[in-house]
This record gives sequence, structure tokens and C-alpha cells, in this order.
Amino acid sequence: MGSAQPSRAGTSASASPNATPSEAAPSEAVPSGTELPMTVPSGSARPGVTALERLEVGVSALVRWSESRHIRREIAQSSGCELAPSELRLLEFFGLVEPLRISVIAECMQVDVSTVSLQLRRLRENHLVQTIPVLGDRRASLIAITPQGRATVERVRAARHVLLRAVFADVPDDRLDQAADVLLRIHEHMLAGLAEQLGLGATDEAAPR
Repeated sequence: MGSAQPSRAGTSASASPNATPSEAAPSEAVPSGTELPMTVPSGSARPGVTALERLEVGVSALVRWSESRHIRREIAQSSGCELAPSELRLLEFFGLVEPLRISVIAECMQVDVSTVSLQLRRLRENHLVQTIPVLGDRRASLIAITPQGRATVERVRAARHVLLRAVFADVPDDRLDQAADVLLRIHEHMLAGLAEQLGLGATDEAAPR
């Protein structure tokens, strides 16, 4: 009889000497539930990393945290808001601006009008936004957040506050104030860009709040 051929699993486990870590297959499967080591990109762990680079790491982590499935589920349970992430982002956007045309909303959100229309459908069904006719133009209408929509946004924000309080439980208030001052610069930059995009000053149809 001929010599036994190596198994497929054995062949895949032998990585090429030139293979990168991502290309090399593990020698055996990791059991479910095993806690894997993580490399935390902490700025203090690597010399030469600038403060801006550390801030970018923190902002990226905050975005991942807020958009993770676990956090979204916690917020939905606490606030009673079952909107999809894209719908919630749109609703929060309406909380920052005056009534807008759908075409302007699409431009600001950088998506197609058809996409905005689909997202608006559920917001309308839940009475979170409303359509306002434009005087003198029967074909045009504006979309505005309703009091119920604002209350929903406030509940979502309150749920986020509870979760953030747990994350920063041991951080002094003065340090939280400093972090807020820095991060709110991003918010101010976004609002300034939105105002420019909407032509603030040239029209009173919409203005950041």
C-alpha cells in the first residue's frame, strides 16, 4: 500500500514561510467561549504617539461602543425605542435642524432620496416626524420632528447616559468636563459644516439648533 497522504486539516495548518499572520491558519480550532488576548492600541503603550492619534483611537472606540449590538439592545430595552440605527440617526438629525425638504435631507446625510424616503416611512408611522406643506408651493413639503420624536430622542440619550455613567464611574467630574470640551469640538465642527451645506444665511428654511 502507498504511504498515507496528509489530511486536509494537516495541510492547511502548515503555513507558508512567507505567509502573513492573517494568511496562516491556526493549528487547531479555538473552543467556543475561549477568551482571546487583545492588543489594545493605547497611546501610552507606544512611544512617539501624538495626543491627536490617541484621541482618534478613543473616538473610534466610542463609535464602535455606541454602535455595537449589545449597547444598541441595552438602549432599546431602556428607552423603548426599536428603531434601526439608520432610522435613529435620522431622527436625531431632525432634532438638530429646522424642517427640511427630503432632497436636502438626502444631501446632508449623503444618501439617495429613495433611501431617506424608506427611513422616513417608519418614522412617520410612529408619529416621530411629520410632513409640513410649503406655503405657495403645493408640490413641496418639509419634514420636521414631532414632540413625540423629541421625547424618543431624549429617552435614547438618557439610556446612553446610564451606560456611560457605568463606563466612567471612577473618572472624576473635572476630567469628564475636559473630555466633553474636546469631543464637543467635533459636534461644533459638524454643525458648522451642516450650516454651510444648508446655506445658512441665504435661507431661513433650515438652521442648526
